[in-house]
Amino acid sequence: MKEYTDAQKALLLASTEQSLKKRCEMTCDASAYFSDLSGADELISRMEKEGISVVTAADKEYPECLNELYDLPPALYYKGDLSLLKTPCVTIVGPRRATRYGIEAAQYFAKGLAKRGVTIVSGLATGVDTAAHKAALECNGKTISVAACGLDTVYPAENTELADKIARQGLIVTEYPPGTPPLAFRFPERNRIMAAISKGVLITEAAKKSGALITADCAVEIGRELWVTPGSIFSRMSEGSNELLKECGRVVTRIGDILEDAGWEDDGENNVQLSNEQSRVVEVIEHEEKAHYSLIAKKTGMDVSEIAKILMKLELDGVVSRLPGNYYALRNRRH
Repeated sequence: MKEYTDAQKALLLASTEQSLKKRCEMTCDASAYFSDLSGADELISRMEKEGISVVTAADKEYPECLNELYDLPPALYYKGDLSLLKTPCVTIVGPRRATRYGIEAAQYFAKGLAKRGVTIVSGLATGVDTAAHKAALECNGKTISVAACGLDTVYPAENTELADKIARQGLIVTEYPPGTPPLAFRFPERNRIMAAISKGVLITEAAKKSGALITADCAVEIGRELWVTPGSIFSRMSEGSNELLKECGRVVTRIGDILEDAGWEDDGENNVQLSNEQSRVVEVIEHEEKAHYSLIAKKTGMDVSEIAKILMKLELDGVVSRLPGNYYALRNRRH
């Protein structure tokens, strides 16, 4: 077991007893605030039992990117590969009650970026977070979960198996020591970490008061990229994200958009490979120049529901654009 200095033990003790603001004030000379360090010894024993490691702001392993935060966490508790914090990362967030569009957008970007060596960061919540983590793992990519509670608790409990898998194949990290419950205020508090460890934040969709918008604010505040997938003007779950596009977000519809903005090389595999059904849809649109989805269904002989699914995927891939009145046209693509 690692030997901790008095200052580091005091930091650990502070993590259990002090507010975030007070903890941050103590990072320079923490030991001056505490004479009794027995609480830290007890905490270290508990961590050892749970298989939880820690890195403090006093350690060289502490990620430099967090120093950009005015309220940097004095300690990070983790399970898994801490070195992932030094890899190219993109945070993907969205609502817990996500639409099918939001889930599929998260899966598309998480899988595509993970295949290109980008580590996917999210918060282990249901909905978009879960979809992003799973998509990265399914293609043998790397993912980081930033928790809003101690690592002896999994929230939500239904993601216990997923959390275990992330700990084995990626990294699960938190600023909160074991025994810290997932109280509501801790979720927006941890969002600053998700933004800070990434090159940028991708919002797949967000309602007006979505927690994803807090992560977006954190990203803008510390100079990270902010990417937003456009949503339906009729969807309540896209009201917040569509407003972001008016203010400061960068619209993205393809993996290459993020790779280019982040300054990462596009290996050329981002080219869209169309299935037979997709090709038939594209041919109709190309012939008509712009086509209503009902006309596309009629000319291809496919069900309207199947056409809707294909058009949504083609729009995400940047192949087609949706026009007013449910018409579709081909986009000018760089493929």
